Amino acid sequence: MLEAFVCVLVGAIYLLVSIFPSDEQSSNENEQLDKLNDGMGNIIADGEFMSREEAEDAQSRGELYDTYY
Repeated sequence: MLEAFVCVLVGAIYLLVSIFPSDEQSSNENEQLDKLNDGMGNIIADGEFMSREEAEDAQSRGELYDTYY
C-alpha cells in the first residue's frame, strides 16, 4: 500500500514539474510577439505586416528567429 502511494506521489510530482517549463517557453514566445506588436493588433516582423494569428503560426514554424525589436 505504501509503495503504491509513493509511486502515485512521484508520478504527480513528475507531471507538475514537466508542465511548468512549457509555460515559461510560451511566455517567452508571447513576449517576442508583444514586442513586435504595432499597437493595433498586428505584428511587424522581418519587414512584413501580419496578423497575430499569422505571427503565431510563423513563430511555431520557427520563421521569426531573425527578428530584432
